[in-house]
Amino acid sequence: MARSGGGGLAFLALIVSLVALFFSWKAYERSGGRIGDVLDTEVEVGDESPPDWRAALDEARETLDKARENLEGDDVARVREKLARSFRNAGEGAKRGWRELDSDLERLQGQLEKGGSRAKETLDETLDKMRRIGS
Repeated sequence: MARSGGGGLAFLALIVSLVALFFSWKAYERSGGRIGDVLDTEVEVGDESPPDWRAALDEARETLDKARENLEGDDVARVREKLARSFRNAGEGAKRGWRELDSDLERLQGQLEKGGSRAKETLDETLDKMRRIGS
């Protein structure tokens, strides 16, 4: 006798998936998210011209070098943010260099915020690394 059907099992799978969806939605709301935020978000597909990371690196180096005497942690944070956007579409080798550079910039930012005495030395090392990555 051939067995046919399976509708009950499919119905059970549907119920289980709907319950899982409900719990995930509630967990998202509990973490502070709202479904309206997701639906109202504008999404840009395919930047027309991704920023050239070399130009951004040169600009960042000049900015840090000019502000050498009055450099603050916020300045370094802005530079890191701009560079992160610029390196997003770079090749793997450039991204590897960016990760190393970002860790140096993060260390510099922390030293400036804490008032560390090695900030100028770290700045010089970071500027040298920026020159090497850009060449």
